[in-house]
Amino acid sequence: MATKKTNNARLVPFILMSLVTLIFLFWAMKQCDSGNREYAMVAEAEARENYLDSIRRVEDAAQRNAEIDAEAEARAQALLRARTQPLPGDSVVRIPASEVVVQKITPLYSTINGLNVRSGPSLKNGVLARLPLYTQVTFMGEVTDSLYTIDLGDITPTAPWVKIQLADGKVGWVYGPGVSYYKYQLKGVITD
Repeated sequence: MATKKTNNARLVPFILMSLVTLIFLFWAMKQCDSGNREYAMVAEAEARENYLDSIRRVEDAAQRNAEIDAEAEARAQALLRARTQPLPGDSVVRIPASEVVVQKITPLYSTINGLNVRSGPSLKNGVLARLPLYTQVTFMGEVTDSLYTIDLGDITPTAPWVKIQLADGKVGWVYGPGVSYYKYQLKGVITD
């Protein structure tokens, strides 16, 4: 019997190429699998971070709301205290069996020695009194709508007229720079 001889020279490169291809496929699948694991880990880390960020935002919003509520409560309490407790400088008049009356008194001090108190807000009105430096008067809560420029010597201020009450009860008007909430002497004023 005759046996058929096959050409092994052609079969060997085919088997070698098949083996190389299989090895490459196994290697590629392993690489893809490890890449998927890393991708899954990155995706999981991002999801976890997003979840933690959303929790932080909710907690921050709750904290801001609590601060706003606390501030509103503090304002309400301060307003209640302001309405029920007189401030320093307020005069409290108590009448039996009636409600408390609070009158705000704002003291002002003359800043010019010999300041003229006039019957109206103008240099044309008569002089009611002359105030020595640092004399305390009471602000009546009125000022003129207009500003006036008056030459006082070395200075020429522009200010409104202010309504005041003297210690003896007289009510009159003085030029604005002539009085202040603080005791100081207005420099540059020529007095006679």
